[in-house]
Amino acid sequence: MNEMNYGIIILNWNGASDTVACLKSIFNGKNSGRVIVIDNGSSDDSLSRINTMLREHEFTPKRLTGTDLPSHDEPARVFIVEAEENLGFAAGCNLGSRVAEAIGCEIIVFLNNDTIIEFSALDSIVQRLQSDGQCFVCLPMITIYGSDRIWNCGGVIYKFGFRRYYMANQLRADGARRKEIHCSFFTGCCFSIRTVDFLARNGFSERFFFGEEDFELALWMKERKLSAVCLTSAVVQHKVGATVERVANIRTQSKVFVHYLNRFIHMRLRLGSLRWWMYIAAYLPYVLFLLWRTGEFNVTSLAGFVRNLLVRARTMNSVTRADFEAVMSGKLQG
Repeated sequence: MNEMNYGIIILNWNGASDTVACLKSIFNGKNSGRVIVIDNGSSDDSLSRINTMLREHEFTPKRLTGTDLPSHDEPARVFIVEAEENLGFAAGCNLGSRVAEAIGCEIIVFLNNDTIIEFSALDSIVQRLQSDGQCFVCLPMITIYGSDRIWNCGGVIYKFGFRRYYMANQLRADGARRKEIHCSFFTGCCFSIRTVDFLARNGFSERFFFGEEDFELALWMKERKLSAVCLTSAVVQHKVGATVERVANIRTQSKVFVHYLNRFIHMRLRLGSLRWWMYIAAYLPYVLFLLWRTGEFNVTSLAGFVRNLLVRARTMNSVTRADFEAVMSGKLQG
């Protein structure tokens, strides 16, 4: 495979330690992709720490602003794009995809910064995608960082917005024996996709500032009968929940609220009002169970939380950066 044939897009927002560790795992393994780091307006020392690490690995990154695109013949292996503000996950990834297209990457790998890449996992999922024109997305087996347990091997998604992970919490050795698992759902943690296919659908939906973009993509693929494959010999370790916990300061209520606000708005717009209320009636008991299990709610606070969630989900058509920040500060839940 051409050494410069694919791009690895990594978003960073005040996550220097995770991003540096992720980059080291890419360079220390046998992954030949060109790395595109999108810095979403970090206020910590991310850029200096990333640049220090790159110098140690003898890389000179090409520095770009959020409005720049490199030339097609740019030889750099690593690109750092300073977005100057927090664009959110979807918009940040879409910016990275435009950089990848500009430098001629035929395939894109989207990768969370809170991951550790084992050996040549990224090359492997790219090669698997290249070998099969019927495969729209290829993903690795994703394990829980520092354990022998699987986070997921993709999963299945249903028309009305329910999903189930494959092999969740099972031993990674059991996953390895499966070799390949065909799936209709996958997370945005790590997957490969052809650049032309991703850009043809205008990238990730930017309706939601943080979250829901992978869910929306999977439902879009399901409607078009497009397939995804999990290659279990390729392994990526994930520090599950690290990004949202940093944003929410580990406030369970905030994490749950923004997750279901995204989901409920998305499903209302997809299903229409009547079918949405049927969906809510079926799904809400599960949400109530999850909230009650946290131990953070009494009956009164739980009722208020759910009431506010449904009111917002029924009247909002998107979750902007301002909305997201309001949720994380607790303002939008009241």
